Amino acid sequence: MNTINVNHTIENYLSGSAGKAEEAWLQGEINRDPGLAREVALRRRTNEILEDRSILDLRARLSAIEMKKRSGGTLRNTMVRSAKYAAAVALLAVITAALYLALRAGTPDQLYDKYYARYESPGAVRSVVEVGNSLMENAIASYSAKDYETAIGYLEQLISTEQGSIETVFMHGMANMEVKNYPSATGSFTRVLEHNDNLYLEDAAWYLGLCYMMTEDMERAVRQFDAISASRSRYSKEAARLSRRLK
Repeated sequence: MNTINVNHTIENYLSGSAGKAEEAWLQGEINRDPGLAREVALRRRTNEILEDRSILDLRARLSAIEMKKRSGGTLRNTMVRSAKYAAAVALLAVITAALYLALRAGTPDQLYDKYYARYESPGAVRSVVEVGNSLMENAIASYSAKDYETAIGYLEQLISTEQGSIETVFMHGMANMEVKNYPSATGSFTRVLEHNDNLYLEDAAWYLGLCYMMTEDMERAVRQFDAISASRSRYSKEAARLSRRLK
């Protein structure tokens, strides 16, 4: 079953209209993915709240009918009761929306904090030593020390003088992610992927998706994560989960 059908499957499951195969598939996904389990539980609770809202709405309508049958002092009391029911319905709608958005924890910043991990590259250090590249050595040392701005300076010197390798471009993207310069990081990771013959393709694809998400280019982010989830990348499971959160 494709990722794009998950939302439809959840709705069928909660409404009791899911087939046996559909229900079995979703239950297996829930057991494997705690995030999806929370999503289903939240939707079930939201549906319950909305059902309660429907009951209050019905009561408000019945109260309005009753109001028409009354007059004098009774009319004022009935109007007060009807207004209370209407206010309760409105308040419940606000609470429902706030509850769903708060518990879903799906803002880009929240998702980024959950899924982003700083890149560590012992292979980069080895290659630096082999070629004796002092600029790259200084760049890696600065990155390792979390002095990202200095690392970016060294890496840009390498790139501008054409001494840099694809490794240089990739580390430039990573250093820029650390300082939250996502547009610059996007450019670096795109270059790595366009090269299409290096050791950094999986990592560049994953971090590029996160950059799209943080620049609010959600359409590209979803496409990127869908492509990763359909591949044999070690990021495939995380990409599938992120794609579901962003759709």
